Amino acid sequence: MIIIYYHVAVFVSQGKTPFDESILEDAGHFTRTVMAYKGIECVDVCVRPDHVHLLLKVPSKADVFVAIETLQYWLQDFVARNSSQPPFQWNQRLWLVSKSPADLSSVKRYFRRQEEYHFLNGIDAEWDDMLDMEEICEESLVIIG
Repeated sequence: MIIIYYHVAVFVSQGKTPFDESILEDAGHFTRTVMAYKGIECVDVCVRPDHVHLLLKVPSKADVFVAIETLQYWLQDFVARNSSQPPFQWNQRLWLVSKSPADLSSVKRYFRRQEEYHFLNGIDAEWDDMLDMEEICEESLVIIG
């Protein structure tokens, strides 16, 4: 069986921060459950107030795009039911980069440093830094839809 690892990041639009401190941990557990339901192992997850990072182990038969779309929809509902935060929408920007098994520990370290990183930087700076880190040119990005 073929397994593909992905670093995924989904971002909340319009500067909203729906994942407040009271639900960060539960949102992480919920994320793992949703991905397992879709047949994808969530190796690691990092929920920040305005975005979510995932390290996924995806079997070849699983549709990662459908799984992410489902996750986004269900996370909106999760926030509505478990938080006092107002409703939010997801940004159309999606980070989906395949990783080799040798990269997994560095991605996990990257997740663990998110709080420190975002003390100084916003998600737009992170997007640019992720592009630099992966050596991806803005012109080579794929626009879907």
